[in-house]
Amino acid sequence: MKQNSNQTIERWGIRYTGIVQGVGFRPLVSMWAHSLGLTGFVYNDSQGVYVEIQGCTSDLQLFLDAIQDDRPRLCRITSQTVEHLTIKNNEVEFSVEPSPLGEAVSTFISADTAPCADCLKELQQDKRRKEYPFINCTNCGPRYTIIKSLPYDRERTTMDEFPMCEACKAEYEDIEGRRYRAEPNACVQCGPHYTLYKPNRTVVDTVNVWNTTRELINEGSIIAIKGIGGYHLVCDARNDAAVQRLRKRKNRPHKPLAIMVGSLDTAIELVHLSDEELDVLTGMERPIVLLKRNTDSLVRLSPHVAPDNHMLGVMLPYTPMHEVLLPSDAAWVMTSGNRSGDPVLYDDNQAFEELESVADYFLVHNRQIYAPLDDSVVTVIHNKPRLIRRSRGYVPEPIHCELSGQTSILAMGSDLKNAFAMNKGSEVLVGPHIGDLQNASTHATLEWTIDRYEELFSIQPEKIIVDSHPQFFSSHLGERIGKSAQIPVISVQHHHAHIASVMAEHNLEGPVLGIAMDGTGYGPDGTVWGGEFLLCKGDKYQRLAHIHEAPLPGGEKAVSEPWRQALWYIRNYYGDDVPPIYQDWMKELPKGWAILDKALQSTMPMVQATSCGRLFDAVGSLLGLGMVHTYDAQIAIALEALCGDEKGILLDYNYDGRILDFTPTVQSIMDGVVNGESRAHLAASFHKTVAIALCETAADLMERYNVSDAAISGGVFQNRKLVELIYRAWHVGDLYMNEAVPSNDGGLAFGQLWIGNQK
Repeated sequence: MKQNSNQTIERWGIRYTGIVQGVGFRPLVSMWAHSLGLTGFVYNDSQGVYVEIQGCTSDLQLFLDAIQDDRPRLCRITSQTVEHLTIKNNEVEFSVEPSPLGEAVSTFISADTAPCADCLKELQQDKRRKEYPFINCTNCGPRYTIIKSLPYDRERTTMDEFPMCEACKAEYEDIEGRRYRAEPNACVQCGPHYTLYKPNRTVVDTVNVWNTTRELINEGSIIAIKGIGGYHLVCDARNDAAVQRLRKRKNRPHKPLAIMVGSLDTAIELVHLSDEELDVLTGMERPIVLLKRNTDSLVRLSPHVAPDNHMLGVMLPYTPMHEVLLPSDAAWVMTSGNRSGDPVLYDDNQAFEELESVADYFLVHNRQIYAPLDDSVVTVIHNKPRLIRRSRGYVPEPIHCELSGQTSILAMGSDLKNAFAMNKGSEVLVGPHIGDLQNASTHATLEWTIDRYEELFSIQPEKIIVDSHPQFFSSHLGERIGKSAQIPVISVQHHHAHIASVMAEHNLEGPVLGIAMDGTGYGPDGTVWGGEFLLCKGDKYQRLAHIHEAPLPGGEKAVSEPWRQALWYIRNYYGDDVPPIYQDWMKELPKGWAILDKALQSTMPMVQATSCGRLFDAVGSLLGLGMVHTYDAQIAIALEALCGDEKGILLDYNYDGRILDFTPTVQSIMDGVVNGESRAHLAASFHKTVAIALCETAADLMERYNVSDAAISGGVFQNRKLVELIYRAWHVGDLYMNEAVPSNDGGLAFGQLWIGNQK
C-alpha cells in the first residue's frame, strides 16, 4: 500500500446500488484498487456491491472518481454512499470476497445483451472460442434468463452445471482480463453446446451443425431454434413456399413476421434507416425495429412475410449463435416459437411436444433457460425510439420514477399485451411482455413471473392496483393475490392509467391534459371508452371531452369484426338508399350479416363506444381493407400503409367543446369512395383530419382549463403517420409521449403503479 507521511490514511466503506452485479463492476473495483495500491475487499451482496478500501485520502478520492468515469457497459449506479471506518493495520492486499447469503435482496440485474465488440472479434479469430455460440464476458451476454436467485454468482445461475475448465478458470481469476469474475464464462471444452434433432428427438448425424442447419434453411425447412430466452421458428424469408407453410402450421395467417438479417448491409438493402433507427437497430438491446421498406431493394422477400404492411420488423443477430449461424446476406424469418396466442416456448420437452408438427428440425442447446423472454419491438417516431413491446434487452432493468414513500406496489396491467409492474422505492420494475391473457398458458406465465420478481428482488407488495374492467383476468388475479396476502386492492380507470404512465416517465405533477386514444377501455358510465380528453392531477382525473359515440354491434364481436361498425356508418348515413359500391361491399360480408343489418335499423339498444381504435378500423373497412381482424390492429395498420406518400386534405368534423364528432369525416370518406376518389388520398386525409382535430381540441381545452402540459398515450399512438402529423400541427404548450414503456397496454401497469403511489 502507498504511504506518504504528509497524507492521511483512511478506510472507507462504500456502498454501490443499482445495476452493479454481473456487469464487470467488481473487476473494475479490484483493478483500480490494485492500480492505486489500495487495500481492502469487495463483494456482491443483497443490496448491490460493498467495498471496504484503505489508503491515502487523495488516492481514495481518485478511486471514487475512476469508478464513476469507467463504469462498465452494462452498469448503472443509482447511489454511492461512503462511511468512514477504523483503519486495519495488518491488511496487505485487496481481494474479491464471496457473497454473503441469507439477506433480503435489494439490488437489480442487467438485461441480456448482444455480444460486445471484443467477443465478436474473438468469435472469428480465437482458437479456443472460434464460432463458440456461448461466448460472453462481463460486458455482454445472458443475465436475466439464466439467473435463479441473487446475489449474482455462478452457482445461482443455470451455468452452475457446467464447471469451468482450467483455461476458463484462469480467465475468471485474471484480474487484468475482461472475464474476471464473469459468471457465465465458458468455452467449447467446458460450456453448453448445440445439437440438431429431428422432431422425434433423433440426433441428426452431422460433421458441422451450423453448415447443416444453413443448408436445411436454404432448402426450405422450418427450424425450431433454441435461443437465449426461448425458441424461434426460422425459415428463409425469400422462400415463398416455406413462409406460407410456416404461417399455416403456426396458425398465423396474416400478422407480420419479424426477420433477422445477417448483416447491417443486408438491412440497408431491405429498409430505409435514419440515424436514430440505426442506433436502435445496432444497440446492445438488439430489438426488432419496425422500419420502412425499401421498395427498390434487390433483395426480394416473400410477400407473405408482412402482407399489406409498409413496414418490416428487422433485427440483427443478438447472440453469438446467430452470429455464427447466419450468413451475412441472410434474411430469415425469426418468429416466436409458439402457436399463435401462446407465450414463447422455452422448456425443451414442451417445445418438442408443441412444435412437433410445426418444425422440420430442432436446433437445441443444453443450457436451461430459467426465465423466458420474447423479443422486444421498437419503432422510431418523431426522432425518438418508442417501445411497442418491452422485453429482451430491456427487462428487468428498473425505470427510475419520482415516487413518494417506500410502499411496494404490484400493478397488474391489462389483459391485452400484459406486463405487470412492481417497485422497490423509486425504482420501478416493469415485467416482461407476457402477451394477451386469453389462454391458460399465458395465465400460468403471468403468475410464475410475478412470483419470480417478488422472490428475485425481495419485494412484498403492500397494495395491488388493477384495471377497473370487471372481467379482466389480470384484475381477478390481482384481487386473488390481495385477498391471500390481506392487502388492499385498488381499481384504476384504464385511460387514466395510460396518461399516468406518461406523467410517471416525465415526472409531470399535473394538471396535465391527457389525450388517451386506444381500442377499448372500461368507462365508469358503463360505456366503452377509447377516445378521451382527461384532466389529470395526481390520483384524480376528470373527463373533459371525448370522441363521438358509435355503437359496437354485437358487442365484443365488433372488435374483431370491424365490418359491423362500418355497416352502422353506412346505414346511419344512407338509410335504405345505399350506393351501388357499398351494396357490392355488403355482398362480401360474412354469412348472417342481414340479421345484424335489421337490428341496426331497429331501436334495439347496443353497447356504445367512444373508441378511436374502432374508428380507424371502421374507416379501413369502408375503404375495402378487410372485414375481419386475424390479429390486433390489422386493418388500422393497413390503413396507415395505404396512405403511402399522400398528403391528404382536411375533411369535415364537428367539435362543440365536449364532443369531437368524426361522423362527418367518415361520411366524407364514404362520399369519396362513391365518387371514385383515390383511396390512398382518402386514407391520408383521414389521418390528417384526426391529427388536426386532436390538436385543435387540445388547444381549446388547455386554454379553457389553464393547462400547459399535454400527454398522449394509448395504442392508437403507435401509428407513426398520425403522431408525426400531430407533432407538426401542435401549437400550444408542451406535448409528452411514452418513451420508457409502450404507449399500448404494455405500459399500463407503469401508470397504474404511479396512481397507486399517489393514493
